[in-house]
Amino acid sequence: MIYISSMRLIFLLLLSTYQFRCSTSDLEIKVVSADELFVDIKNNNSSKIVLVNIWSTWCIPCIEEFPYIVDLEKKYKNEDLKVVFVSADWDENSQAVYDFLVSEEVTGIHYRKKEGNDENFINEFSSFWSGALPFTGIYNKDMVLKKYWEGKKDEDFFKSSIDSLINMRGEKL
Repeated sequence: MIYISSMRLIFLLLLSTYQFRCSTSDLEIKVVSADELFVDIKNNNSSKIVLVNIWSTWCIPCIEEFPYIVDLEKKYKNEDLKVVFVSADWDENSQAVYDFLVSEEVTGIHYRKKEGNDENFINEFSSFWSGALPFTGIYNKDMVLKKYWEGKKDEDFFKSSIDSLINMRGEKL
């Protein structure tokens, strides 16, 4: 009887710890147009390199590469890398976006595109982007695009892309 009560107590403690961790996430999701996105990132960023990843909860390749990107900010902390996620999900999926970001332990300010004409968002965001997901762009601190790609990439690809920009430090990044 005591054993069952102890197990129940342990279960409740673990459950409450998990709920506490998820419910106190330091996460803010702003709903923005492409123009508002760039202004907001530039105004709220002091990093030398900004990686912007456009993804969606319904995009399997996006979800598969997501953990690599989350780890990049930690691995490149001393190199001044900022990772920003932009969800392409519609308003009806806003809770799924939030829940997914919390489950991946993402914190800080991230974004979801405003509902409306996707083609306008794509064209405003980048003339290089066809609209395929995921889309990743690496920018300097002034939000000038330095590298970009569409589709899922592996962790080594992300690392080599970031490393090549870090090695340009002597030049104007």
